[in-house]
Amino acid sequence: MFRHISEIVKHKAKRHCVRAVAFAVLGFISGAILASFVLYSPVYAPEIEEGLVSDVQESETHYARSAPTRLIIPKIELDTTFVEPLGLNEDRTVEVPDNYEQVGWYKNGATPGEVGSSVILGHVDSYEGPAIFYDLRELEEGDEVFIERLDGTAATFIVTGTETVSQDEFPTLAVYGPTEEPALRLVTCTGVYSHGTLRYSHNLIVYGKLKE
Repeated sequence: MFRHISEIVKHKAKRHCVRAVAFAVLGFISGAILASFVLYSPVYAPEIEEGLVSDVQESETHYARSAPTRLIIPKIELDTTFVEPLGLNEDRTVEVPDNYEQVGWYKNGATPGEVGSSVILGHVDSYEGPAIFYDLRELEEGDEVFIERLDGTAATFIVTGTETVSQDEFPTLAVYGPTEEPALRLVTCTGVYSHGTLRYSHNLIVYGKLKE
């Protein structure tokens, strides 16, 4: 199944390349501004960090702990791998991927398919053009997200909704907090880029649940 999905993504990649080239022209002009792009996702409270990893509860639909290795989203023709797991910076903000064409998994949370919130972060753009989560805004309720894991298993999630929030009012508990079931959160930036703070005004959050 995943091989078939991958072929669909590869077959349609040409259209994305054309769009990326067009966007790169704008990126060349505004490169100095976007070069300092950061994805801001605060986790300040120690009690939240400590409660992120839930006890492993295996069943027919719950997975044991295993890091993600590959992310596939057919709706937006996305097929990518993961950078090294992300932790926290000294100011208690979450680290972001050091590669614009890969995504990162927050290692203090649940792994995909495990009970709890599994958070995956990706950049929306850079001075060179669209980044890996540029089309994340196109996802809608019911869309599927496939994640391959280090132990050789794969978890399928269904999008349950999306939310655009101000970075000053980021819903830390809703995104990173514990849940009773396996949950997925995809996070990127959106809104207006500020030259003063060197970051965007809002975050886009995609919520998902494990497919039964």
